[in-house]
Formats: sequence, structure tokens, C-alpha cells
Amino acid sequence: MGHKGFAVVTIVFLVLAWNSWKDNKPISLAAATTTAVTYTNSNVNTTTVNTNQYTNIDQTLWVVAQKWKTTDVDGDGLHNCIDAAVLFYQYYPDKSKVAIIINKNSSTGMNHLFNAVLINGIWVAIEPQAYATNQRSYHMQDIWGSQYDSTFNRDETERWKIYAR
Repeated sequence: MGHKGFAVVTIVFLVLAWNSWKDNKPISLAAATTTAVTYTNSNVNTTTVNTNQYTNIDQTLWVVAQKWKTTDVDGDGLHNCIDAAVLFYQYYPDKSKVAIIINKNSSTGMNHLFNAVLINGIWVAIEPQAYATNQRSYHMQDIWGSQYDSTFNRDETERWKIYAR
């Protein structure tokens, strides 16, 4: 590989580490957003990130993808964001680190239920329908773009968790 190859690998590593560091700032649940990096083995420093939480997210998203279109949690006859968010909450293994969030913003037309997961003290907004709809990311900002404004996030866990069976 030589010195040039080593230098290139070192620079790439430093850029990824810097991006991970600058994106991991504490936020409140009400402002849960996509501050954590998308999980891949190449850009997560496992000494500072609880990889179990990423594994839990991944496994729970797969369960939601399998059950979402066949489960009507609230009996409204629809298979929508309510069902996905409640299923994610239901199957997420650590209830102390998951919430059901609503984001209503009339100026962008946003009216959506989703989840937030606590990772290293940071609430990360998760789109529970991401795997079911073949998205490239499960972060709310990545999927919804400018339509999603985290300042409109409200915790509605108590209201919706009764449907988790």
C-alpha cells in the first residue's frame, strides 16, 4: 500500500470521524432529529457508539416491515404511520429508549407519527416505515427532507402505546 495509500486511508478515516463527532450533539426529545450518523460498519466508532441500539433499530425495522401491512393496531381500517410507529414501539426491546412522536406542521403539510430512539444521550428520529418502503436511510430528515421540521416534534408515547399488544 505504501505511504500514499496509508495517508489516503488516514484522511478518509479522519473525515468520517469528524463527521460522526460533529453530528452527535445532545438534543431534547421534542427536537429529535437526525443528528446521529447512519449506521454502517465503516463510519461508526464502536468505542463511543452503543452498537446494540443500532442493532435494535435495524431488527425492529425489519419486524415492522414484515407486519406493517397486515396489522391495524388501532382498528381504523388503515395501514399507515400510526401502525408503523406503534409496531416499532411494541417490538423495540428497550422501552426506556424509545418514544412515539408526532410532527404536525401545517405550513409543510406534515402530519406524521414516527419514533425516536435514545442513543448515547441523543434522541434520534426514526422513520418506522423505512424498511417497508425500501428507503436508503431510516432517519426522518433523510426521508422527509425540508417537509420535516424537528421543532414541531411532540412526544405522544402515552397516547399511542396502549395499542402495543
